Amino acid sequence: MLPSGRSRAIVIIILILILFSLFIWHGTLSPAPEKGRYPGTDDVVDDYNRYVGEYVEIDGEVIETDPVMIKLESGDRTIELEVADLREEPDEGDRLSVFGTVGENRTIYVSNAMIRPLWRYVYLYGISLLGAVWVGMRIIGQWRFDKKILAFKPREEPFTAKEVLSRLKRVDDNG
Repeated sequence: MLPSGRSRAIVIIILILILFSLFIWHGTLSPAPEKGRYPGTDDVVDDYNRYVGEYVEIDGEVIETDPVMIKLESGDRTIELEVADLREEPDEGDRLSVFGTVGENRTIYVSNAMIRPLWRYVYLYGISLLGAVWVGMRIIGQWRFDKKILAFKPREEPFTAKEVLSRLKRVDDNG
């Protein structure tokens, strides 16, 4: 454990900078099918004809079901593709991830596909919010932040959920 709050703060800043630099580095990777990095949605939207006959990984919203059509978006540009050889039957509004070959006339021939219904996103965000609130209440109730040493310390007497809520309400009422 680092002895001072200053050294902890420096280490945290360095780790955050490393994390963000990895995000930037990942964003600079170009498609390389031989390494498993296939062209994606942004690549196909930006230059469709370049990828005709090649494998791509795309993700879009189902806008029509007979024939299956998906809308691909990249920034402010969008294109619509017909999805051929799809074994499953998606509903309008579902998200469809496709690995397949780009064909002529705005068609993609499916090798593998995954349908994600819209309700899954509602469930995902709802359960994540519920979990975050629960974890936040546990942290507030059982830990305190010591400003002198910039570290979390366990409370001598943990708060109950009711006490945490009443303390949060008091802070909110006082502004």
